[in-house]
Amino acid sequence: MPELPSGTVTFLFTDIEGSTRLLHELGPEPYADKLAEHRAVLREAFSSHGGVEVDTQGDAFFVAFPTAPGALAAACEAQEALAIPVRMGLHTGTPLLTGEGYVGADIHRAARIAAAGHGGQVLISASTAALIDASNSLLLDLGEHRLKDLSAPEQLYQVGDGEFPRLKTLYQTNLPVPATAFLGREQELAEVAGLLTADGSRLLTLTGPGGTGKTRLALQAAAESADHFPDGVWWVPLAALRDAAVVLPTVAVALGTREEPGRSLQDALRTALAGRRALLLLDNAEHLLPGFAEQLSALRAIDGPSILVTSRERLQLQGEHVYAVAPLEEHDAVRLFLERSAALGVRLERSPAVAELCRRLDELPLALELAAARTPLFSVAQLLERLGGRLDLLKGGRDADPRQQTLRATIAWSYELLSEEERLLFRRLSVFPAGCSLERAESVCEADPDTLQSLLDKSLVRRRDTQSGPRFWMLETIREYAAEQLEESGERSTVEDRLIDAACEFARAAEPEWRLGNTDEWSGRFDLERDNLRSAIAAALERGDAERALTIAAYLGWLWQERGLMREGIDWTERGLAAADELEPALEGLALLVLGVGHNELGELDRSKELLEQCLPLLEAGGLPHHHAFALYYLGGHFLRLERVAEAEAIFRQSEDEALSLGDPTLIQAATAGLAEAFAARGDRVSARALLEKLDPVPTLQHRMTLAVQLAELLAVDGETATAESLLDHARATCEQHGYRRELAWILLLRGYLDVAAGRRDVAVAALEAARAIGEESGVRGVVRGALLGLAAAEACWGSPEAAVALWSKARALGFASREDSWYFSRKLERELLEPLRDTVPKESFERAWTSGAAEVR
Repeated sequence: MPELPSGTVTFLFTDIEGSTRLLHELGPEPYADKLAEHRAVLREAFSSHGGVEVDTQGDAFFVAFPTAPGALAAACEAQEALAIPVRMGLHTGTPLLTGEGYVGADIHRAARIAAAGHGGQVLISASTAALIDASNSLLLDLGEHRLKDLSAPEQLYQVGDGEFPRLKTLYQTNLPVPATAFLGREQELAEVAGLLTADGSRLLTLTGPGGTGKTRLALQAAAESADHFPDGVWWVPLAALRDAAVVLPTVAVALGTREEPGRSLQDALRTALAGRRALLLLDNAEHLLPGFAEQLSALRAIDGPSILVTSRERLQLQGEHVYAVAPLEEHDAVRLFLERSAALGVRLERSPAVAELCRRLDELPLALELAAARTPLFSVAQLLERLGGRLDLLKGGRDADPRQQTLRATIAWSYELLSEEERLLFRRLSVFPAGCSLERAESVCEADPDTLQSLLDKSLVRRRDTQSGPRFWMLETIREYAAEQLEESGERSTVEDRLIDAACEFARAAEPEWRLGNTDEWSGRFDLERDNLRSAIAAALERGDAERALTIAAYLGWLWQERGLMREGIDWTERGLAAADELEPALEGLALLVLGVGHNELGELDRSKELLEQCLPLLEAGGLPHHHAFALYYLGGHFLRLERVAEAEAIFRQSEDEALSLGDPTLIQAATAGLAEAFAARGDRVSARALLEKLDPVPTLQHRMTLAVQLAELLAVDGETATAESLLDHARATCEQHGYRRELAWILLLRGYLDVAAGRRDVAVAALEAARAIGEESGVRGVVRGALLGLAAAEACWGSPEAAVALWSKARALGFASREDSWYFSRKLERELLEPLRDTVPKESFERAWTSGAAEVR
């Protein structure tokens, strides 16, 4: 066998697409002939361009080339000569070459690239494309794709301009990118994937002690099964939760589903998931039992999605399929140990000593990783001697599962080898259930970078990159041990106190950002810190520190709303208020404002009005003028709803005066919009238009776009349709240019209404569908409802009356009377095009369509 190339190597993987089907079509003997011909063609092409055959299994080849152009030339030559559909994938990297072959993630990446393609298709990675002269081949950029090895997105290229189906890559998913490649467990992976995709299997629980690799197996099985779940695969981490009641809100956040007025979160999840072929992976559920089982019942009642759970014990639910995750087989355990050691620059060979070490560690993946992390310091013989004695000592007196004893002993051994500085930081980092930035590690745990790096090197701490920079975190099993050590050290109270201070600092910094339009940036930060913030609030309440608990909960008010967690924000805020003896007016007023806005957003309007009236004097006394103006705006909306127009107008005027004196763009826009709405409500559209046309007081472009929609409607109502459409088209272009998605949704909605009224079918439907998509994506219920109403009107004009009824019913079922319902054109379309359907559609057909539409929401 020729010597394997080393250094920079290009890997080529091939296999026959649909080989089983081809075998059945041709029969055994003709298929064997075709297979032999196929192998001969490939080997000829590979050898003529310097390729070395690394492995061959069935119809699949794994070949290494010293150059990327040679690999590409071989692939193209082979494809031209082949008579059966073969898919190929190329990737270039710098793998480790050992006596037993190549080691490293590049091999797995190349195999995954090949598996993503179709027969006759050649895919190459960005690293390979960078080494190829583009003039010698036609490379079609296919964009970024997530491969099923759960690696970071890979830029893929296709050789040639052939047309093929969509690549077999991940889409509609939030599955995380693991720190290391998935190794071994081929049989277990196939079995779990088979259970996930089997008919009638809607709940599967992977069980086993910590450290057995339940999460990693579940993630990989979910990725492998993605083609079976076209409506998405969603990962919901539960380890950081303290209360089972937060499970459904956490699922909703993962799905992008929001709490909405007039309906429960369970109903919102039903709308998002009913009839959908989706998979929910609920990870690390054991500490939430038995309450978790009740929460899960609500999800299981939704007809459609499948659920995969990881837990140290089964859930004991009817219809639950349980799969016990066993330790690795010896071959895979040794391979994992060797690859993790190689990643640290320690090249080891298979040996009886390595096999014995893996056996002593019960072939547990996490224990093997911790042992491998020590190979730069200890030889395998030293590891056996030192770790073996520790295992015997700690396993002796425990009644737990032997594998759990092994893992705990391994973590304890790793901990005891740390320096005092490393131990101190290790146990302090356990206060962060969601991990932390370097800055937070420094402020809360007094970390220094060198010590943190040392814990990373020893696999006790992990790192992931985010849009906000690197985050440092622990596997939950390790964090549990670290938390025990923190408790025993007697310093938990001190470190938690710093965590609470950090959470207060975060909340105070976040609070004014909504007025500056920085919602996307801070929503992303909140998502990263959410579980740390929850932990800080809970810790403050546990120690009777209601003031700091309330500070965190109340100053996070708009973020609870923005991320669809308003009910949770209300709960934390109410608990803080209930626990407080006496508060400063500013904090109490802010808390009542958060509750007032929250109950308003959830449709609990009478309670909202009561709270807003209570908060006003406190906000004034506490010196919070921005919040006072904001409370007035919401209160004006309540008076408008009660048709007390004069009082609403007076309140909006006061809100606008205060906003203008503060120069606050968000408040100016809100107050101006409210005042114009009050003018229109009393029939003075001239004044409303004049107010909206004077856009100069609103200093930010984004807020002007919101007011432009109101002005366009008034123009259209007054018969100036061309001017209204021109204004909307200009606003649409501005929003698309600057990425103002929510403002764009309202613009598209009104434009769609005007197009329906003008008889422009295609452009109307396109605008309304686009508005609906943005509304669903961003959780703006009013847009979704309005778009459905417009689409129903379009069906009534040009399509099926029954379809129009179903869409109309669906819009109504979303229902809670909000401001878009006062739009002139929505009322006009409903009155002139939809209401007549009650008389023109046969009663039985009408009722069937109406029931069908409403059922989609429930």
